[in-house]
Amino acid sequence: MPMREELKDTLDALDRLLKMFMVERYVYLALTVTSFAILLIFGYQLVTTKNASIEVLTAVFGGSGLVAASSVRISWFFNRAFTLIERLIQGAPDGK
Repeated sequence: MPMREELKDTLDALDRLLKMFMVERYVYLALTVTSFAILLIFGYQLVTTKNASIEVLTAVFGGSGLVAASSVRISWFFNRAFTLIERLIQGAPDGK
């Protein structure tokens, strides 16, 4: 029975941790979707007009960079949450 209680506590901790960063994850998700839309729009414009102006190239590379940065942050949040839970399950006394 103690293992079941420990698992319940661990899952409750994961739930609290994910709720704590929910707004931040939604902000990064919105940034990713917006950046991806910019990337698609200006990428299409670059291909169809065959005009590589500074503005279009900046939008394409800027959009792709924002998609990558936002995706990394979202992945980092989940990785950190699951690493903390893994350490709790393994029974690390100080959480390091």
